[in-house]
Amino acid sequence: MSEPTESNWHDAFHWGFGRGFWYTDPLEEVKGLTDEQLLWSPMPGIHCVLWHVGHIAHRERFHLAVLLHGRPENEVIPARFSIFGCNVGFPSADELLDAVGSVEDVKEWVGDVRQCSHEFIDSLEERDFNRLPESSFEGNSIAKVLMQTMGHTGVHIGRIQLLRAMMTARG
Repeated sequence: MSEPTESNWHDAFHWGFGRGFWYTDPLEEVKGLTDEQLLWSPMPGIHCVLWHVGHIAHRERFHLAVLLHGRPENEVIPARFSIFGCNVGFPSADELLDAVGSVEDVKEWVGDVRQCSHEFIDSLEERDFNRLPESSFEGNSIAKVLMQTMGHTGVHIGRIQLLRAMMTARG
């Protein structure tokens, strides 16, 4: 197997972050859903669709800015979007909206986070993908953190799809 070229690395990660691979673009996945559908949950204790969309962006921003650049989380994730973090319990739709402002605010933030991720990928040189940043979590290279982020996104896209199927089934 030949060694990947810079173009292949960049293309692969841009693809994996939603430019070409629809399965990793949370905004594409929820296109056409109403605010009511985005905030729907089948029961208390189950995150709504919008939470998964915001969580994807939260973790993406955390992985790239905190794990790879060593920046403090409170500097890169606005406080109102911390509700999408890992230790928030199961906020209701009302609690979610009280924290973030609106569905449109979340969509805009998610788009901004994804744009920053693509800009970061563009900034990398071929040798950077195998580099271990000083702030590396568990000794992970930049490429490995990007791959973990893509995998995490796929898990939550699957959950969004399940919730969509449940909405469709209930009519």
